[in-house]
Amino acid sequence: MGSFLDRIISQSGVPDLLEVLTDRLNPTDLQTLLLAVAEKRSARRTTAAVLADYERSRFFGASPFSRSMFLKWDTAALKATEGRFETLTLSPMAPLASCAAVAPVGQGWTVPTVRTGEVVSDPTNILALEAAIRRKKGQADVNLATTHRVVRPQAYANPKMLAHFSMFGLLSTALDTGNCRTEAQAIGLHLETHLSIFRAFLGAEVPLSVSYTITSRGDDDARPAAVFDVGRKLSVDVWEEIDRPAVVAYYSGFCFHIWAELAGRRQQLSDGGTVDWVGRLIANAKERTLISGAGVEGALGLASELQMGAERS
Repeated sequence: MGSFLDRIISQSGVPDLLEVLTDRLNPTDLQTLLLAVAEKRSARRTTAAVLADYERSRFFGASPFSRSMFLKWDTAALKATEGRFETLTLSPMAPLASCAAVAPVGQGWTVPTVRTGEVVSDPTNILALEAAIRRKKGQADVNLATTHRVVRPQAYANPKMLAHFSMFGLLSTALDTGNCRTEAQAIGLHLETHLSIFRAFLGAEVPLSVSYTITSRGDDDARPAAVFDVGRKLSVDVWEEIDRPAVVAYYSGFCFHIWAELAGRRQQLSDGGTVDWVGRLIANAKERTLISGAGVEGALGLASELQMGAERS
């Protein structure tokens, strides 16, 4: 990106262009400038150009799945979260750096806007902001849920994959009670919720399993037992996933996967883990937070595959 940026600055004729825009203009003035640029560029656009962009860009267009399938997912999700989580409907936009400042990922994971905001790329980041507000107001235990359409600009291995998709997210946060008991309680809650949704959505005949990874294990650690308790309760296999280096970078100490077994292959349905996001937002190192999420289109694709298999048989 450096060489492209150097070329742009050189062609502008303003050697300190980046510093001018970043440091010398306050956010309101920068917003005014960028809105004026967008208005001028928009005035030059033709309807044919708009249609051409809509047809070729992965940022636009409709999901390949019907609205009725999404409604089926919403029905299963609402039933599984009822009485367990406060279900929210989030804004499609968030403050600038809601992703980069809250989670350990770069700003390149999100689409910034000219109005000093960004398009939501992960609803769990925003659930952390919502949870922090509730904890600051004195709410003891916070459990939040949402299904949200997100946009992620990074390129994927499949060039046909849309940059926007629906994501189901959960967040639980509360004060530490020792021996990872706070995290264990949240782990059981999240796993039961995810598994209940997948069972209702995919059918009881699809084998499900749970894997977990721990990178920092303490005395009388309650987290593995919480995973195995859910496995026994809901009759799903549980296994320890040893080699998962990403857990060190993103999650803090513990994470899990939920899998489906279909036609001899294993497909990931959801994942989650412990993070320090709410604790950092409210400046309390004793806060314990668990997040989890599932790409809804992945579940919809699996459901479509099961339906087609049933129709062929």
